[in-house]
Amino acid sequence: MKFINLLKMDWIKHLPIAHRGLHNDKISENTREAFKAAAINNYAIECDVVLSKDHEVVVIHDENLKRLCSTNLNVSDLYMSELREFTINNSESNIISLDEMLHIVNASVPIIIEIKGNYSPYIENRIYEIIRSYTGKVAIKSFNIAYIQWICEFLPFLTKGLIVDRNNNNNLSILDMNLDFISCDIDFIDSNFMSKVRKKNIPIITWTVDSFEKKQKAKMYSDNIIFEKIVP
Repeated sequence: MKFINLLKMDWIKHLPIAHRGLHNDKISENTREAFKAAAINNYAIECDVVLSKDHEVVVIHDENLKRLCSTNLNVSDLYMSELREFTINNSESNIISLDEMLHIVNASVPIIIEIKGNYSPYIENRIYEIIRSYTGKVAIKSFNIAYIQWICEFLPFLTKGLIVDRNNNNNLSILDMNLDFISCDIDFIDSNFMSKVRKKNIPIITWTVDSFEKKQKAKMYSDNIIFEKIVP
């Protein structure tokens, strides 16, 4: 099996990461257009995933369609074929699967996949089935420590990181996990806890950097940024 693409991590520190793709007022988040724009500009991409009713890995941030599609339905209650029928924010962009997203990016830039929601025993295996033959650079992260613990135990060769902020995962025990990076809220990046992370030489990616002031702060305390609305 080809694991070498998952093990190369130089980009984690050096290539700015477009938050949900390179989106703006005309291009919606987590869409074909946002991912194409990021790839064309040579930015790494962060995307979000949840499971559909038929256990397809759906590229979408919210577990409910209300904000993005003005429809009060849960992603987990719909089949992938049904989800593809929805367009995002009154645009022509429809919801896509992780398979489709990887085909669009086509190994041109690295991707960080954020697993959303409560723990599901299916999603890590489904993601691995999808990315195992992908030739591009891929990392996985989550707020949910259970996902990352499972990956550390059963798929330790994958590039993996834990998301932290003031209210989540800010316990020193996480430093004993075999993490390849930590993704930290910009408002928590200068905390005492994160200073201890830095002493462990764990790469730090901060989010979401969307202003000049946050960009300057990120330069002081992190190795890389997840950005939107600015030129990184």
